[in-house]
Amino acid sequence: MIKIIKDKLTVFFQHKFSFPAFLFLTTFLTYGLMSPWLRFFHDEYSILLFSERMQNASQFFTGNRPFLGYVYQPFLFLFGSNYFLWFIFGITMRWLHALCLMGLIKEIWGDHQHFAIVASLLCIIFPAFQAQFAFMIFGILFLLFSFFLLSLTFSIKALKNKQMKFLFVFIALGLSLISLTTTEYFFTLEILRYLIFGFLFYKENKQNWLKRLLTESIPYLLLFISASIWRYSQQSAETTYAFNSNSILSAITLQSVLDFLQRLIIDIWEVSFGSWVYAFYPSHLLENVSLKVLLIFFLISVFTGIISILMLRFTKQHRSFSKQDHIFILSFASISIICAGFPFWIANLPIGGQYMYSRWAIPFMIGVSVFFTWLFHCGKNSNFRYSLIAFLIALGVGYQLIIANSFRHDLEKQLSYYWQFKWRIPALEKDTTIFSNMLDFKYENSDEVSGALNFFYPNHDNQTITLFQFYLPERVGTALLPEIQPNFPISGRRYYDAFKSNSSQAILVDFQYPACVKVLDPEIDSLNPSIDDLSREALVLADNSLIKHDSQPIDTKLVRNIFGKQPDQDWCYFFAKADLARQFRKWGEIASISEIVETSGFTPRDQREWFPFIEGYAHNGEWEKAFVISNTIFEESPQYSQMLHALWGRINRQTDDSKTKANIINSIRHIVNDQ
Repeated sequence: MIKIIKDKLTVFFQHKFSFPAFLFLTTFLTYGLMSPWLRFFHDEYSILLFSERMQNASQFFTGNRPFLGYVYQPFLFLFGSNYFLWFIFGITMRWLHALCLMGLIKEIWGDHQHFAIVASLLCIIFPAFQAQFAFMIFGILFLLFSFFLLSLTFSIKALKNKQMKFLFVFIALGLSLISLTTTEYFFTLEILRYLIFGFLFYKENKQNWLKRLLTESIPYLLLFISASIWRYSQQSAETTYAFNSNSILSAITLQSVLDFLQRLIIDIWEVSFGSWVYAFYPSHLLENVSLKVLLIFFLISVFTGIISILMLRFTKQHRSFSKQDHIFILSFASISIICAGFPFWIANLPIGGQYMYSRWAIPFMIGVSVFFTWLFHCGKNSNFRYSLIAFLIALGVGYQLIIANSFRHDLEKQLSYYWQFKWRIPALEKDTTIFSNMLDFKYENSDEVSGALNFFYPNHDNQTITLFQFYLPERVGTALLPEIQPNFPISGRRYYDAFKSNSSQAILVDFQYPACVKVLDPEIDSLNPSIDDLSREALVLADNSLIKHDSQPIDTKLVRNIFGKQPDQDWCYFFAKADLARQFRKWGEIASISEIVETSGFTPRDQREWFPFIEGYAHNGEWEKAFVISNTIFEESPQYSQMLHALWGRINRQTDDSKTKANIINSIRHIVNDQ
């Protein structure tokens, strides 16, 4: 019976489609399970804004990888703003990339099935890269990475197949051209082509290998040298991460060389052993993970680990590596790792780390995956080796699932901000600057937040951007806003040069999740202890008259595609509408909103959120309700005492005198004085 089961497993796992199917399953389990709760991230908002709203996606890539826009265009035409299609595309490209690595390994080392399987699996769950869930951006990037790997593969095929040589060289050069001109990520990995050629020629004929290497490399070298000259001469147009060779050469000292070597060692550790060490206990990602979710992740990880063991156990091991093979594998992995980092070291970019910095770890995937696979194959005990590989696969899958869960939580926070912003600000004057403190989003910066917010407001001529959000701590003291001063010209950077404004055409917002989004009121919030000093100082720039009460028509289908269904009306919805009504002194609207809040049992997330209701009750003659809420705030949140005093000062100025009002005002004054 056991023999029959083993025979069936052997037949199943040795089928030519078994491993590609398992690789796709692993890719889907790792990156696809959270997809129903994820949507777009990072530059995807900006790319979609230019593509869908301005009908010119190439504008996004102006001055930053302009040829990359030509790669995006057909996919934007096919997928548009459909998140599901981009998700399918993203995981398919990740799977394709691993298959291409597997194919490259087989071309170099022959049909060494185990080595190819392990390397491609490690590539799929590579823990140093933590941003796969921006499926559009990294689907495209892994497509280009696949082009690079296929270029290497076809150039090797050209050496082995004389009849098809011309065609294979043409394909290899074409794919290499796309890779070299669209992104700098894999530029210096081109060196691997000549390393592979040298190994294959040396293995075939130790006497004439160098001559043949030079001969066969000529077309690829000519392309690489041409691309290098072109890229160097067009730095400012090709990327924002330009470098000056003269300044680099003049700055070379013994200390700078030592500092570079130290950074090189640290970065290589971070993308290899360090990333696996961190995957054991990613403490900052476990804060919002329930035990139930962790259990599900654990079971999925164990499942992939078990299948990995079975795959290795029942897949035929065709041959073992020779000493020469071991030397080349180690050389290949080491040179690949070092070459992968040069575009980023030259531009002084941080490699590794969390989220978007981790994208610069992508080129290291080849070298690190091959290196770890080589380490495993140095062991003699196959059962222990298989168990260790399966453990790492399971660990990597679990780690990426935890990252996906972190994306899910962060997206919930982001969507809360976007929808609340729209509820509070239904319409806005064009060319309005939004100032705020640093918003607590792990996976977005102010540029991406600006891109997202623009979908909620119409553009006026399809060539301009309605609004732009800037984080004050990032921008004050820079060329954008040297200091907080009125009427200073402001414009977006790079692809946002369609935005022009000035510092006085601005509003200030505050969002301290889970509290609601607040438009800061200069009269009241100058006393707000919950905002930072920079925001308080910038209140002089706030012009809330830029906010309009009546909503403007927008493309609701596009908004739904990108952000999903509008959330249910909760406390923050009614607070936003009450604060909007308060701004326009629509006291009857606040009365209606107050009734809904009272009957629904909603409660504020921050006592400051009672302020528009207090003002509304007072203007509607419900002085007792206004006083009771104010007194509660005095007792439960005394830090807001000065703000409440200012609020009641405004109420006193704007309402008619009466005996009831006088008594309430006196009571408020007594409470403030007592404090």
